[in-house]
Amino acid sequence: MGTGLPGGNYNKFGQLLADAVNKYSAQTGFRIKPRPTDGSISNLNGLRDGRFQLGITQADAEYMAWNGKGHWEKNGKFKSLRTVYELYTEAVTCVATVESGIKTCADFRGKRVALGTEGSGTHINALQALATCWLKTSDLAQALSINPPQAAKLMTQGKLDAFFLTVGHPNNQLRKFIASYGRANMVPFAPTKAMTAEAPYYQKYFIWTSDYPGLRNSGMKVETCGIPSFLVTTDKVPAKTIYEISRIFLSQLEYFKKNMAPMREVEPPERQSSRDLNWGISAPFHDGMKQLLKERGIK
Repeated sequence: MGTGLPGGNYNKFGQLLADAVNKYSAQTGFRIKPRPTDGSISNLNGLRDGRFQLGITQADAEYMAWNGKGHWEKNGKFKSLRTVYELYTEAVTCVATVESGIKTCADFRGKRVALGTEGSGTHINALQALATCWLKTSDLAQALSINPPQAAKLMTQGKLDAFFLTVGHPNNQLRKFIASYGRANMVPFAPTKAMTAEAPYYQKYFIWTSDYPGLRNSGMKVETCGIPSFLVTTDKVPAKTIYEISRIFLSQLEYFKKNMAPMREVEPPERQSSRDLNWGISAPFHDGMKQLLKERGIK
């Protein structure tokens, strides 16, 4: 299973899922082995070339893979990709120094900004967020393609004005950085009609400032763009395997909520409307998941 960077939410979820599923390996006949990766793109590439049988991805990366856009334009549509279940909503998050004067996306012109590593979900989201104010990377003083930990280090050294990361909230690593840095704002990015028309996986989302002691923003919440994240697989994985993984996951949902804060809003399928259950999904549900949904009375 492809997860994410050590210490991040994807990596944490992979460990939790492996712990939950592997308890039943004697009955199921398989085990999950989580592997650290760079995130969505790496996980989808690993699924496509057969290195992984499971992975985690943002909805935007799934959308582009399924439709053969962006990173997948050269190699074509990833039509064997399948969705297992939505995990939690990730938020396009931007942290800026108080000294930079960045309070809205219009303030980024001429600033030093880290956009995330090229090809990552964060990088894609950062470019789309800046586009809501008709800004391109050429409008910035510096557009750095580095990951959030590297960006946080540069900000501490006074060499960066802002950095993006797309992440589920609350995030412990971000909380620690904001508390220790002490001079950070979060920049709002409300999704526009043009943005959601081009990218139907975006939705309005709020980051609660109370989750981040030391943040300089006033008010209770910061409006931004939310993106679902999914557990994904391919049609090459047997239906019985995905059925068992899905069944164990949903039966122990409270365990995941207890041990991983961003999972606190995840609900079982019978508590969701058809629209919410299918929100942001591009690749269809795997046959194993379809079987489980049918057993739960969901068509």
